[in-house]
Amino acid sequence: MNTKDRVLMASLKFFLIQGYENTTLSMIADEVNIKKPSIYYHFKSKEDLLFNSIYFIINNLEEKINHSVTKFVSPKDQLQSFFECALDFNTNLSIMIGNDFNHPINFITIFQLYSNRFNALSEKIDTYYKNISTILEEIIDTGQKNGLIKGSIDKNIAVLDIISRVEGLIAISTLYKSVDMKNKRNQLYENLWLSLSSEKPQSKTKKFFEYKNIGLGRKW
Repeated sequence: MNTKDRVLMASLKFFLIQGYENTTLSMIADEVNIKKPSIYYHFKSKEDLLFNSIYFIINNLEEKINHSVTKFVSPKDQLQSFFECALDFNTNLSIMIGNDFNHPINFITIFQLYSNRFNALSEKIDTYYKNISTILEEIIDTGQKNGLIKGSIDKNIAVLDIISRVEGLIAISTLYKSVDMKNKRNQLYENLWLSLSSEKPQSKTKKFFEYKNIGLGRKW
């Protein structure tokens, strides 16, 4: 890993664990074992580092999601691959930045904190959600055409529910440490698929979410 990448990883680590305001360029330089002025050879400012950190997360996550989904043909397998890829990404990111797991991270938090503060970041994050929404809509559309997913389901609402479930699990996994999410993720995915599938369940199952056609009047 070259110096620029090491600076980026150190920045990402501090931004995720301590926040942008509590991170200094001196801290980043010490982590990488370089002089503070050396950072400016690669990045213009701390703000530039924040932008590049978030771009790194988004670009890598999109690439991994696209790769994972295209490995499968059936909508059920594609959705499960998306589900697992997004959940694994947070753990793998923690390893990549050298986090010791004593400070759980949630990459969604950095989106929430700075999307409204910087217009350029807001646009990048908005584009990310549009892109993964398109991926999920295409999977659902294929499933409906093949009769595997209920035709009555509104794709926009289904996509919103899928993303909400995944991001909710990422948040819970960093806070609710006494529960091993890895051992429960298969059942959690089966619950998700059950809400979408046109197949009749083997036993009566209570519906947790009823999809209806409603207008989305605000960004999510």
